[in-house]
Amino acid sequence: ILQSRSKSKQSTPIMATSLFSEDCSSVSDANALFSASKGLLVLRPGNGCLGCTKFHFTIPDGCYALVTRHGADLDYTHPDGTTSAVWPPGLHVPFPPWVGVSNLVTKQSIVLDLPVKACKTKDNVTVNIDMSLVFRIMGDEALGEDPELVRKFVYEVKPLGLSQQLRDAQEEAVRALARSMRHTEIYGIRSGADDGPLGGTLEEEEEFEGDEVLEGTNDAVDRKKVKRSIEKGKDVTDEMQARLNRQFIPQGIQILSVMIKSVHLPSDITSQMSEKTMIISKNAQQRMFHINTLQNTRMDQQVQTLLQTFEEQREQELSSGDEILNAEQVKLNDTIAQAVKEEANIREETKVRIGNMEAENDLEVQRIKDRMHESTAKITAEAEKEAAELLANTKLETQTLLSSAQLQVAKNRADADRIMSKAEGKIAPWIEKKKEYETKLREMAVYEYLSQNEDLVISGKMDDEGVNVMTVADSILQSAKDPGSRSAILAELAIIGKASILNTTDTATTPAG
Repeated sequence: ILQSRSKSKQSTPIMATSLFSEDCSSVSDANALFSASKGLLVLRPGNGCLGCTKFHFTIPDGCYALVTRHGADLDYTHPDGTTSAVWPPGLHVPFPPWVGVSNLVTKQSIVLDLPVKACKTKDNVTVNIDMSLVFRIMGDEALGEDPELVRKFVYEVKPLGLSQQLRDAQEEAVRALARSMRHTEIYGIRSGADDGPLGGTLEEEEEFEGDEVLEGTNDAVDRKKVKRSIEKGKDVTDEMQARLNRQFIPQGIQILSVMIKSVHLPSDITSQMSEKTMIISKNAQQRMFHINTLQNTRMDQQVQTLLQTFEEQREQELSSGDEILNAEQVKLNDTIAQAVKEEANIREETKVRIGNMEAENDLEVQRIKDRMHESTAKITAEAEKEAAELLANTKLETQTLLSSAQLQVAKNRADADRIMSKAEGKIAPWIEKKKEYETKLREMAVYEYLSQNEDLVISGKMDDEGVNVMTVADSILQSAKDPGSRSAILAELAIIGKASILNTTDTATTPAG
């Protein structure tokens, strides 16, 4: 159970199970190959293409690069004149075709899985312990390391030799560690085993140690054993890392971390431990159930007691509240009566004050009116006096101006009459001609109006009445539409009468023949 918890809690990283080197066709494939193969430490790139003549070569980033000329190592010369066994990344030109990259060594950290099988514990139980360590190849000048370590690793240590040395070195330490512990304590040496079973650290779970319900009879002893095992496992891994570094740093290898991933006990031992854990858990569950029942009973009793206490306190509060309410009501009634009395007094005082103010106001108004009438009369008298003086002065000035104006008018009229008489003497002939002209114009107008009258008859002689009558009668008869009309009859009568008069006259004047 503990082992399964550890596995589910810790994610399993991708680890290398072996260390090796291999050839590649070009330096451009280096990063992809190092990423795909976790145990790949050294690459030996080829020329890229046969028959090609190149005067440059490229070194990828993230790798140590060793360069050779005709198979012999060639150091890199820095601008300051110093040399280094490792060439920096980038494009290097110009170089003849026989100068190129011979080895590429990864700079990344490598996680190596090193399981140890069939380890005997102190009580002769066989266990399998899975270990892993993290290391890197040294030689980075930026970290103050010697680049010659890279060349030493490639030519002397080599990946296979490093893998075997690491296995041998750590297996001996792990077996000695397992031999010093019992199988019940062996789980404590795992890296990360200081996390408690509930997800917190053992220090955080120490606050539960006083709770007998959550602990079995052997929990306190087991907890102490587990703490000792954890401390021992930490000490062993730290010591193992320090010892490995003392051994491998001179060879250009730095151990960054040593981890004990898991411990595998035989299945029968695991079953016994699981059964023991289940029995302890069941007993703890029964005790917890019993305690829970007792706690629920006590809690129900306490709830009833509290409810009864609260009810009594509520009754007391209600009774006390009624008494306080009655006392406050009496105070309120007294206050209301006092307020009514005060209000009546205030109203009476207000009325008296208002009466006094009104009397004072009336007296002041009368005084103002008297002063106003006196001022008005005085102003009126002064105004009338001033108006009379102004009127007399105005009349005097008016008479003076009128007299002067009449005198001037008389003079002007005399002058005008004199001028008009002179003008009339000069223009009298012109005026007469003008009057004659105006008379002719009026005659012309009369003639024009007469010409527009269709009933007008014009006679040649003004002193011959008979001719005129005959002419008029003839015109009437010609224009009459009805011969029996009054005008036609009168015209005929006039003609007949005038003809009789003419005949009589002619007879009287003619001598007898």
